[in-house]
Amino acid sequence: MSSRVYVVRSIIITVVIIVISLIIMAKLGTRAEKPNNGGKSSTLSVLVKPVEVKNAQLNIELTGRLVARNSIELFSEVSGILKSSRFRSGMSFRKGDILMQIDDSELRASIKASKSQLLNSISQILPDIAIDYPNELSTWKNYHASIDFNQPVPELPKVQNSQLKIYLSSKNVYNTFYNIKSQELRLSKHIIRAPFSGTLSEATLRAGSLVRAGQRLGSFIQPNVFELEANASIDDLQYIKSGNKVILTSSENGKTYEGEVLRINEQIDPSTQSVTLYVGVTSNDLYQGQFLTARIAGKILENVTVIPRKLLLENNSLYIVRNDSMLQTKVVDVVYKGLDSVYVGDLDTGSLLLNQSVTGGYDGMIIKPISE
Repeated sequence: MSSRVYVVRSIIITVVIIVISLIIMAKLGTRAEKPNNGGKSSTLSVLVKPVEVKNAQLNIELTGRLVARNSIELFSEVSGILKSSRFRSGMSFRKGDILMQIDDSELRASIKASKSQLLNSISQILPDIAIDYPNELSTWKNYHASIDFNQPVPELPKVQNSQLKIYLSSKNVYNTFYNIKSQELRLSKHIIRAPFSGTLSEATLRAGSLVRAGQRLGSFIQPNVFELEANASIDDLQYIKSGNKVILTSSENGKTYEGEVLRINEQIDPSTQSVTLYVGVTSNDLYQGQFLTARIAGKILENVTVIPRKLLLENNSLYIVRNDSMLQTKVVDVVYKGLDSVYVGDLDTGSLLLNQSVTGGYDGMIIKPISE
């Protein structure tokens, strides 16, 4: 009897649990079906602004990299041991200062030997000149006395007499003299001087290194005077001329600099279909290799509206607001398209223009306009 009561009790408990579960699920379902917004449909709030048609200054924006306007690559024309301890990257020099010096002791000794040969040749011909060309004797004696082993060889006296010239040539006077001149010219190449005040931007060797003829030694630049190399599209060229004023902006420090278009390359880059132009700028806080944005003042565009480029849709269309609450796309006449701005020529003054990007926007979309 007790077992039958237990079974009945278990059945009753199970039924009660099932009923309670169904009631809870029904209540949860009813809550899920209730709208959170009180039954009202949501409307997207977007920023809008009225169209302003005016005459606008065209600003052409380009980006480019700074290079030193005055820059030279240093190469050695002679061999020897580098002696200059200041030949290091970052060292500054004034115009005419010695950038680097290569040991020239061997060549100097060779030049002195050649001068000795020249002195010997002239000493041997002086007696013959005294007999055959007495009027030239004092000239050649003075020249012989003027030769200094520690100074550049003086120029040979001018010879008007053709017979004397032949005689001097037969005694190797001219040959020895021009060999010395050649050696002295080579000697001068052991010293490289700064062609202008600047900085050694790169040095590939240090003092004590062996320098070989034809070896690249580094590069020397004039700081503070730069050119910005920027690529302009073919369409932009109609608005750009040499002499145009340019405002340059650095993204690193936010500073602006004044520049000028120096020249425009006549050759088109076939890979980018663009032309390189060069903007001159001078500043103490700019560096070679730095990237800047250039804003070039072009001509005045009449009756245009300037809008952010991000608002331009495909096929040169924009979202405008109809009836104060509905989006509609409009194909517009794009007069000029810059990096950040677009100049549009056929919008009506006062009409509302969408002033922000809308993800998933479409024609006929109902919005709530918010004026800035």
